[in-house]
Amino acid sequence: MGVFGEPTDAERRVWRVRDLIRSLAVEWFGTRETRKQIGDSSMTRLVLADPLAGLRAAVQVRRVAAVQGREYALDARGAGSSWAEVASVLGFEGLDEPEVLAFEHVAERGGAAVPRWESVSWRCTTCAARVTDTGPYGSHPTDVESGHAEGCARHRADIAAWSARTGWDD
Repeated sequence: MGVFGEPTDAERRVWRVRDLIRSLAVEWFGTRETRKQIGDSSMTRLVLADPLAGLRAAVQVRRVAAVQGREYALDARGAGSSWAEVASVLGFEGLDEPEVLAFEHVAERGGAAVPRWESVSWRCTTCAARVTDTGPYGSHPTDVESGHAEGCARHRADIAAWSARTGWDD
């Protein structure tokens, strides 16, 4: 709770998602909403008549959200965000090698018996080329990203930043 018992923005977002999942359970799985008393008070809250319908809706939303999250992470890479920035959004800050964790999380193919972390691909918004990204394991930008168009300004800037950071010439 925020100041004076007001809900925070994060709490409001959680409540909104819960409301959406409950309404999707009604729409998709034909259950209905009912009111349930909260403890010994006269207050009530909305619940589903069939909680399994809510579970079905939540599982469907989770699956769609996972796929959509991966697509947004790849779009963010294409738009120039680093694996460190993606890691921050995913909540991996403070962990060992958050960039690697973010890459492996995004690169993992859902349902695969053996995780596949070899590469991901995304469209560079600077040069419009399809880039293959092998993750934050290498040092030089050309070692980890291939496919940028010749003379891509973003790729050239990444190489210049690498040269400045390492003191090495390309």
